[in-house]
Amino acid sequence: MDGRRHGLSDPALSATKLDRRKSYKPLDVGNGVISGTVAPNGRLHSLGMAHPVIGRLWLTATEAFPESLRDDEDAVRRHRAALAAPDRPSFGLSLLDVAAEAFLEESSVPHGVHEDESGRIEVWTIAPAFRTGLAQLIRITAGRKPRVVVPEWSGRPRLGRADYTQITEGGTIPHPPVAPIAGRDGPVLWIDDRVLDAAVAVVLPAPVEVGEGATAELILAIALGRDLQATLAEARAISKDGARLAADEMRARRTLWTGLGLDSEPGYEVRRGVAYALDCAASRISENVVAIITDHEILPLVWTRDAYYTCRALLSAAPRETRARAAVDGFITWLFEVAERPDGAWPRASLASGQAKDVAFQLDQQLYPLLLVADHARLTGENVMRARYGNACGVTLDELLGRRSTFGLVPTAETPADDPLRQPYHFSSHVLLWHVLRAFSHPSAEEIRAATLQHFAVDGRFAYAVTGPRGEGARHYHDANDLPTVFAPGWGFCASSEPLWRETIAFAWGEANEGYFPGRFGGLGSLHTPRPWTLGDLQEIVVARVTADRDRESRARERLARVETWDGLLAEAYDEDTGAVAARHWFAWPAAFRALLEREPMLTAP
Repeated sequence: MDGRRHGLSDPALSATKLDRRKSYKPLDVGNGVISGTVAPNGRLHSLGMAHPVIGRLWLTATEAFPESLRDDEDAVRRHRAALAAPDRPSFGLSLLDVAAEAFLEESSVPHGVHEDESGRIEVWTIAPAFRTGLAQLIRITAGRKPRVVVPEWSGRPRLGRADYTQITEGGTIPHPPVAPIAGRDGPVLWIDDRVLDAAVAVVLPAPVEVGEGATAELILAIALGRDLQATLAEARAISKDGARLAADEMRARRTLWTGLGLDSEPGYEVRRGVAYALDCAASRISENVVAIITDHEILPLVWTRDAYYTCRALLSAAPRETRARAAVDGFITWLFEVAERPDGAWPRASLASGQAKDVAFQLDQQLYPLLLVADHARLTGENVMRARYGNACGVTLDELLGRRSTFGLVPTAETPADDPLRQPYHFSSHVLLWHVLRAFSHPSAEEIRAATLQHFAVDGRFAYAVTGPRGEGARHYHDANDLPTVFAPGWGFCASSEPLWRETIAFAWGEANEGYFPGRFGGLGSLHTPRPWTLGDLQEIVVARVTADRDRESRARERLARVETWDGLLAEAYDEDTGAVAARHWFAWPAAFRALLEREPMLTAP
């Protein structure tokens, strides 16, 4: 079969060869329903999807993280790093278990290439739109001798619940019981687990003889689901029509980039952020409900803060594109109609299925859902979401204001870094509170601004947090997670020339700040993970724009280009001396925020 008839050799399609000198991580694939990771050679590491009881169903060859080590931070970090290691256990066709060069087609689709004296093997891994499975298109070209290819499966993947390996565990969820039954019927392999309420089906390609110098194509299909018969039917349907589905998906992605004006090289950072948001961060729960998870591999949980920036990037890049709008609209529905809100507040983190995972009150996480509703109306020009949920937003604001102290500030239990806060009044969250109140024309907006200016101004700068009025118990610190501080001038909270803000910024990027880490790749980070963070570099771009410092912006962007992973995404933190990833290879928030800043090159606040 000639793959060119399916469009995979169309010269209009673009491919990016990945640079092995940069930090390695497995490649990502998804369609907003299912998502997973794949090695450069096409062997699979994982495949997952939302599940109504356990949050996220996961098929992986990686051992489950031991519950006994939940409180061992070093063990958690080692497990996370192992998920991104080149030797991570894999599963799939044994013929792909070879060294390969890696490419990304259309900034989205993993493409592996292996070549030796026997010929050439290429594999594209694609999640066709709306399907609950993957298609792998394998193209085999024989060398000087004919080849007989008998596709065989290798590896021992397990079905289970995602691990949720957290540094700040807010309450463990024991792994659910499992009782898998596996079988094979000719080319069809399957696992069925009625206790877990999950199934997986694989359809292997048929054997093929490839003549000297000739080319043949194979299709591997794999599907996840809850019912075995439906999952088998899905895998067979993908197998039957896999080549066309793959080509259609590639052309659709090219059409998306062209339609958004992102088909040139300068749009790469935007394409990568948008692709990850659409393919892997979005996790469809039902037809009109979508969770936006912080990543699909390490922590497939929902933080409203992280999800806001993912949605904000989609609204900037593609406010009227069908898939982008379905993700954002579906997530707003998830926030107000599906997510549990213990004591009326969104928890620190939620399962994709809506159950509260970590019940801790963070002030900013109550505000980002409301800001998303306001931004949705402003950026799309449509009032449907604000009309539907505006009253609920107003009720939430009034409830938050009801928590005010006698001196006008609202306490929070944790920082935006998920760390307990000894000083319960937090500066950047109050800047955000003021901004959201103003977005809803709330009469208390100026009261909050006045109280914030009065009580956080200490020692010539804004304190990170205080214990009481007029700077009592002030803590001076700035963290890569506290974006509203650098947004303050862009939102109009204070002027860019305001000495208090200027001194806050000077302190933040200086060695007196515990959150700043000097070195060759030194920068702003967080004590939560004591390294420079990519979010810190993104904050610095905002500061540079506010202060009209073009050289500073250029340096920050160049640093991001140096520390990004080889597939163009941004990890949480990197080593200050080498630039190599130091923590959390998967993280939707910084990739989305970079896409937003690149899409709007004059932006100083969302």
